[in-house]
Amino acid sequence: MEINQSEKTGRFICTMRKEKNLTQKELAQSLDVTDKAISKWERGLSCPDISLLIPLAKALDVSTSELLNGERKEGEQPEHTEAMVAEALQYSNRSTKLKFEKLRQGSLIALSATFLIAIFTCIICDFCLTGSLTWSLLVTATLLFSWVMLLPAFKAKSRVIRKLLAAVSIFIIPYLAVLSRLLKLPIVFTLGGSISALSIIGIWCIYIVFHLLPDRKSCAAGLSFLLCIPLSIGINRIIPIFTRQHNPSLSENLVNTFSLLILAAICFGADYVAAHRKG
Repeated sequence: MEINQSEKTGRFICTMRKEKNLTQKELAQSLDVTDKAISKWERGLSCPDISLLIPLAKALDVSTSELLNGERKEGEQPEHTEAMVAEALQYSNRSTKLKFEKLRQGSLIALSATFLIAIFTCIICDFCLTGSLTWSLLVTATLLFSWVMLLPAFKAKSRVIRKLLAAVSIFIIPYLAVLSRLLKLPIVFTLGGSISALSIIGIWCIYIVFHLLPDRKSCAAGLSFLLCIPLSIGINRIIPIFTRQHNPSLSENLVNTFSLLILAAICFGADYVAAHRKG
């Protein structure tokens, strides 16, 4: 049966990796990708990104043209031919990145313009209807907060999630303080700030778990569900302090905890099955 080019290249990558006595994990680490990505390449389910072709060829000690063709070529490759292939790949990579950067900058400008129009529209309508600025200040604060939260997604070139979390961690408390002052409701800042602070700590812990276990997402998800147990209990303890409501009953806490434990067990089971199959 005839194989397609993706499968041919994948088999070639697998063969050369084994000749170099590299595991999928070792090759993945040298390219800063996951071993699952290597596995997909070798099975012909996906192809390496164009930006990875040159480093992948170097890691496997083959030429980029051999990698693209999925086979060794007899005799030495002319240096100028290999240089031309490498230059073409680099140019294509730079061109793709430039197009993506322009698209991202254009999207940011369009989003910023939309937010500005919305803010000015609300301010004008508010002033015309009430003769002062009331509800429009709430809308303005919310739109500005949203814009700041989205900014890392457009400006960050790496570690976008980490920068998004950093932005939320820095600006959520000031945002709640502004809302509390505008609404003249201190509980918005006290209760909202307390819950936000505890939630941010929990989200950062979950992020660290996934960062430490990039190749074991099921295990990371299981640990995240376990982290949600003290987080949930803490939030349930905080709310009655500011609202004078009764604490959740023991049965409610047990149901919540038991549900999270079941979800964690399912994730750990999936991780065990995946590890057993890989082994």
